[in-house]
Amino acid sequence: MTIALFANLALASEKASAYFVYDYGKMFDIEHKSQNINWNAKILFQNPLSFDWDSTKMISDGGKIFLLQAEFPFDLGSFILTPSFLYGMGKWEKGDFEYFYGKPDLPNINGFEISLSYNFSHLLSANYYFGNVKLLNNRNAELFSSDFYFCNAFYKYAPKNYFSLSAGFASVNMEMDGALTAQNQSYFLFPYSFYSTAGSLDVKAIYGAADLNFGSGFASYGLKLGSVLAIDGEMNGNMHYKHRKFYGDDEVFDSINTLHFKNSGLVFSVIGVNTKKIKLGETLLQYGIQKPFIIPFGKIFSKNSINEGKSLSAKDIFLTLLTANLSVYF
Repeated sequence: MTIALFANLALASEKASAYFVYDYGKMFDIEHKSQNINWNAKILFQNPLSFDWDSTKMISDGGKIFLLQAEFPFDLGSFILTPSFLYGMGKWEKGDFEYFYGKPDLPNINGFEISLSYNFSHLLSANYYFGNVKLLNNRNAELFSSDFYFCNAFYKYAPKNYFSLSAGFASVNMEMDGALTAQNQSYFLFPYSFYSTAGSLDVKAIYGAADLNFGSGFASYGLKLGSVLAIDGEMNGNMHYKHRKFYGDDEVFDSINTLHFKNSGLVFSVIGVNTKKIKLGETLLQYGIQKPFIIPFGKIFSKNSINEGKSLSAKDIFLTLLTANLSVYF
């Protein structure tokens, strides 16, 4: 059994509209491996979290996440066939989403994966995950509910242990509906009698990436280059709300213009450095940093936002999405 304390710090510039993110807690990890079955169980206790984006501050008093995975490898000579199963759930404490009080809830996530490897240099894998995510108020009444599924199939070629190429197809589908009301928010200044919304997201994409990893006696270094291209998909939604007295008392029906993802995507690179585990008495310490660089393209990314991106200073570019992590193992 491994017990780990962890901390993450994400930095972003003021021009990028993100100011401060922190995430810390502890994790219990139990793993067992044998010839016929490998299983792993994780319980993550997340302490209070704060996220500030474009002057909107979201706060959580923490939560718990449980993950259980079981693998069943079959040795077929040069090939290894491995079906695996995943189950997860998550519960969170009281939270504040700036515009309303609430907290996320993950009743369940289920997954199945099957992979076939050959001589440890070729890997063909497919997986399917589905579940339900909710937003609850701080008294555990349901505000919003969303069913989702995600499927992914990819091929990975690793001629060397420090270099690999991969390509794949992914699809994600999500449908959401729910409502905020004066009753489930229950604070005097909530401006709506009700605010109901519904929406859906459906995206299919292809992707490719190259990974280069090497190390020294002190740290490991990684560079990933890749691209994601949406080949189909759209997002849409509608709203129906009514203001309370003293806020206008008007009733409004509105909708989001359908957003089409086809032929839009991202080109990205990720640079990372992580130290080897450093022994400090009976504990182990590990820390590192990771920095992604992203270039969007396609119709869904307006020319104005791209032009604004070009005006970012060197400090903005360096700090945006820069992540530092620290883990302590017992």
